[in-house]
Amino acid sequence: HMLKKIAFFSFIFLLAVSCTEKETHVFTISGRLHPVTADYLILKKETDIERQITEIIDTIAIDGQGNFKTSFTDEPYLYSLNFHNKKKIDIALNTGQNLILNITGYGTDVFMATAQGSKDTEELLAYEAFRKESLERMVKSVRNEIKALKKAEKPDQQKIAALGKLEITNYDKHLDELIGYIQKNMTTTLGLYATSIRWKGAHQLDTFDSIVDRFEAAHPDLAITKKIREKITRLKQTAIGGTVAPIEMPNAAGDLVPLSSLKAKFILIDFWASWCGPCRREAHKLNALMRQYTREEFDIYGVSLDDDHEKWLKALEKDQRNWTNVSTLERFKTPAAYDYAVTALPDNFLIDNSGIIVAKNLHDEALTKLVADLIARE
Repeated sequence: HMLKKIAFFSFIFLLAVSCTEKETHVFTISGRLHPVTADYLILKKETDIERQITEIIDTIAIDGQGNFKTSFTDEPYLYSLNFHNKKKIDIALNTGQNLILNITGYGTDVFMATAQGSKDTEELLAYEAFRKESLERMVKSVRNEIKALKKAEKPDQQKIAALGKLEITNYDKHLDELIGYIQKNMTTTLGLYATSIRWKGAHQLDTFDSIVDRFEAAHPDLAITKKIREKITRLKQTAIGGTVAPIEMPNAAGDLVPLSSLKAKFILIDFWASWCGPCRREAHKLNALMRQYTREEFDIYGVSLDDDHEKWLKALEKDQRNWTNVSTLERFKTPAAYDYAVTALPDNFLIDNSGIIVAKNLHDEALTKLVADLIARE
């Protein structure tokens, strides 16, 4: 009887463990840093890329010749190798992969990494190279033009404004380019999770759904699959026609101000920051909107993703943002940014007084025209 009891409880224990433990594997990471400009790397698990939650796995020593190596046991997931100056290399490790990295140019403008032994990491690094090229070509080139114009003795404000609009338009086109690349090259690679931080756009929801369906079919039981699926859920919840999540955040005086305290027929939830050039440039348009309507017709709830209280206050004063302004000074760790799937600025949501999303990510004339049309219908 005693042997039967032991066998029974052993079975129950093994059953419980098998139901609760994640699927783990031994991974090996090795490689070389050239030139040798650092003496260690920090290996992290990118537990939640939007909330910026990471878990330190190991500190990896780099020897005098630039060689490094470590082994660890964990689940197939997204990890990163981090240098002390916050520069990092994202890596995606799947079952049976032993990654070999060659890292060059650390501390210079030509910093790069090449990989072998991990198809998922190779595909992720190829995506990163494409992303940087696309961003440079479509967005940074326009941004550099704006900077150059601002340095002139008499800056051409009209041209700066036109380029500011182009920068926002081009950023959306850049994101569409990334989705095209992902569809073609990355639907089953674990690196897909790293790309999800830049997913936005109501017109792409069906595309995102199909990408995640294919990923889910390839990796039905992984924790990373649940993370990616959850991103789609938030994108759908914040689509046009959805109901917004409640927000209650402190204003500049530290008093909590709920979104529900605004009673206008239409409210713009404006995500911005003092360090965001396009956000700052559109402040005068928002001021014009506020002057055009009463607070019962139209109002703004400004959510700053700043992390510096003084810079936030100075921007509020300089831009004359004399509407409701709140911030937890946590940048993209701000809970409202996560709830609304905001991962880039500027971003906004136009809602009615029932909290239904009427439009999102509208700027300049498009926003002005829609607000005028909506209020005229009331």
